[in-house]
Amino acid sequence: MTDTSALGSPRRPLDRPPDQAARRPPPGAPAPLSSPSELLERLAPRLHRRPFLLVSDFDGTLAPLGLDPWGAAMAPRARRALRRLSGMAGLSVAFVSGRTVADLSARVRVGGARYVGNDGLESGSLARSGRPDRVRVRSVAGFEPFVAPATALADAVETAIGEPWLVVERKGPAVTFHYRGAPDVPSAGARVRAAVDRLERGGDFVRHQGARMLELRPLGAPTKADAVLRLLADVRPGLALLLGDGGTDAAAFVALRSAAGGSTGELVALSVAVRSHGDPLSTVEEAADAVLASTDAVADLLGRMARALPA
Repeated sequence: MTDTSALGSPRRPLDRPPDQAARRPPPGAPAPLSSPSELLERLAPRLHRRPFLLVSDFDGTLAPLGLDPWGAAMAPRARRALRRLSGMAGLSVAFVSGRTVADLSARVRVGGARYVGNDGLESGSLARSGRPDRVRVRSVAGFEPFVAPATALADAVETAIGEPWLVVERKGPAVTFHYRGAPDVPSAGARVRAAVDRLERGGDFVRHQGARMLELRPLGAPTKADAVLRLLADVRPGLALLLGDGGTDAAAFVALRSAAGGSTGELVALSVAVRSHGDPLSTVEEAADAVLASTDAVADLLGRMARALPA
C-alpha cells in the first residue's frame, strides 16, 4: 500500500557531550580498524543512554556484496540480534538503503523497525509480528513526474547495452544500473555512462557513481544524509550508532557528526564504516569514527550488543 506525503523536516541539531563516543582521528586520516569487541568496549560506557537509535545500511553492511544484487542476503545471526534489539525499551532500529522499502523489508525481515528506502524517497515501518509484504510505504511528494522518464530511461539503457551482466534496478522516480558481474568492469562502466549520456538529455536526473553501479536520481531528491537527520529529529536519541559502507553513507556520517557537534550535550554519536569492498575506501573511512572489517564483523557486533543490553 502506498500513499504520498512529506516525510517531515529535521528540527534543531542534536548535540554531542564532552564524553563523546566518537574520538575523531586527525582530519584527513582514516578511522582506525576495530574488532567488534573493541568497538563494544568503546560504546559500553554510553549504552545506558536513551533513546538509542541504531541505523544501518543493507548492501555491504548487513549483506555481503555479490555479483548479483538480487542475491543479497544478511546472516541469520545478524537478523536474530536485530530482532532482539528492536524489541528493547528505548531502542529504535532503522534501516536506510538505496533499495525500495518493499525490497528492503523483504530482505531484512525485522519487525518493529523503521525502513527508509530509495535513499530517502520512501519510508515505512513493519509491525513487530508483521509480514514484509504488509509494509506500508510512504513516498515523498513531488517526485511522481520523474517515474515515467526514469522507467523509459531504464528500458532504453537496458536495450542499448544488451548484455546479461547489466542489472537494472527500477525504483520509481530513480533507477540504478549495476554492472558488478561484467568481465571487464571499467569497460562496462564506461559503456553504461555513455549510454546514459546519450539517452538522458532532459537534465532531470543527477548521476551518482558508486562501486560498480551508476544511479540516477531526480533533481532535488532527498539523500541518505537527509534521511538520517529526519530519524534524529523523530527519535531525539541520546545515543546514535550509524553503520554503512559507501559514499552515501559517508555523507550521512558527516551529517550525523555535524548534528551531534553543534549542540548542547544531548547526543553521543558514533559512525562506523564497513570494509565490504575488500580494500579500504578512503572517503568512507575518513568520514567515519571507526571501521569494521566485514559484514561478518557487523553481525558479531550486533550479537554482542544484543547480549550486553537488558532485554
